[in-house]
Amino acid sequence: MEEGRKITAAGKVLGAEALATPPGVEADPAAFEILRLWVANGRLSMNLRPDVEGEAEDFGVLLADLFSHACWKYSRRSGRSLMECREGMLLGFLQHTHARIRCGGVSEH
Repeated sequence: MEEGRKITAAGKVLGAEALATPPGVEADPAAFEILRLWVANGRLSMNLRPDVEGEAEDFGVLLADLFSHACWKYSRRSGRSLMECREGMLLGFLQHTHARIRCGGVSEH
C-alpha cells in the first residue's frame, strides 16, 4: 500500500476470529485454502500457500476471480453500481502497480 493509506474495519474493533468457510467447501474433499489475508498495523499482510502450482496466467485468473468477488461485495456494501466499483478498483490497482514499478520494480512480496 502507498504510504499514508490505511486499511480499516469501518471503526469496528475486530479480533482475530476466523471468517466462515465459504459454502460448498467442506463438501469437497479436494478443497484447500490458497490465500490468507490480514490487516495488521493498518497494513495488508498475507500468506500464499507455497505449494500452489500453475503458470503466471493461472495466477492471473485467480486475481481476476478475486477482483470480481471483491467488486461484487463492495458494490453490495456501498450501494454503488457494480460497474462503478469495477472502475474504481481497477484504477486503484493500476495506479498502485504503476507507482511500484516506477519506484524500481515490484518487490518480492
